[in-house]
Amino acid sequence: MKLLLLFTIILFFQNVNAQEMRRKEWQRMPRVEQLERIKLIESVDMTEDQSLRFFARRNEHRKEIEALEKRIDETMEEIDKILNSGEIKESVLKKLNEEILTNREKIETKRKQFILSLNDILSTEQISKLLLFERRFREEIRDLIIKRRSPPR
Repeated sequence: MKLLLLFTIILFFQNVNAQEMRRKEWQRMPRVEQLERIKLIESVDMTEDQSLRFFARRNEHRKEIEALEKRIDETMEEIDKILNSGEIKESVLKKLNEEILTNREKIETKRKQFILSLNDILSTEQISKLLLFERRFREEIRDLIIKRRSPPR
């Protein structure tokens, strides 16, 4: 029964996402993201309605985070250029360092706001399962990457 619900939700997400992105973009979505969605729905034990509302909100949250991460990347590139130019200005570097730290704080603040905003969609138990899932999933992905990078014995 859970499997049938899971496949129904996946099919529904394809239709919802088709409105947001072209079909080609959906097909190019990394398998890791698709796997994460499936495992997340199952781990947190979300209903179809909860899943739809959760992923819509999470997509908005991710857009905000991606914008902040892009700013951090741009600032890092600026720092790299300054360091490689040989003309190091301490005051400029301090300002750029502070900008990176500020944007990292903003990411954490937005993440906290996102989690707290889920109270109208998920129960407290489901939010706890979500937090636990995110950590475990990141660890699994990290471990897989490390295993692929390590040379065979």
